[in-house]
Amino acid sequence: MSESLSPVLRDWHNFYLLIGTAAASLAGLMFVAISLGSGTITPKNLQALRVFVNPTLIHFIYVLVAALVIVIPSATWTRLGVLLVLVGLISTGRTISMIPYLRQQHRDHTIDSDDWTWYLVAPAVSYLLFVATGIGFFLRLSLALDGLALASILLLIAGIRNAWDFVTYLLLRQNDPSGQ
Repeated sequence: MSESLSPVLRDWHNFYLLIGTAAASLAGLMFVAISLGSGTITPKNLQALRVFVNPTLIHFIYVLVAALVIVIPSATWTRLGVLLVLVGLISTGRTISMIPYLRQQHRDHTIDSDDWTWYLVAPAVSYLLFVATGIGFFLRLSLALDGLALASILLLIAGIRNAWDFVTYLLLRQNDPSGQ
């Protein structure tokens, strides 16, 4: 099998064009939401923003970058495999590092079980799928493309859900006369 991915990716071009465009648009909308809600951001809730908003933006960026890398004509099985394994391992570690903060927020009744699913489990599964997909690329398995698509879709869905959670949080803070 050739090292070039171009022939294999021909059928995936429209999918990655669509998902990359969606991710770029949603990342841009996150900047708009943050700008509009900037009046409610205080030093007290800055840590929460870093734990909840930054990863959501990063999910969109990962989907966008994955889509961009896939459509590069000179993409190879090995390069993509290395990239996915590294990104997947680093991102899984970063996601797991959120556990202490999430536990504290859960004890304080600030977050519920759904938040654990969408801020921890879904991203961790996606990033582990990146690792598995990267290994699949090393082995030159065309099924790895399905894994990358699934990881990208899951990250996009988690990002959309978490972005909605952030927007509702901002709305509640803006409408709270006590500023709490």
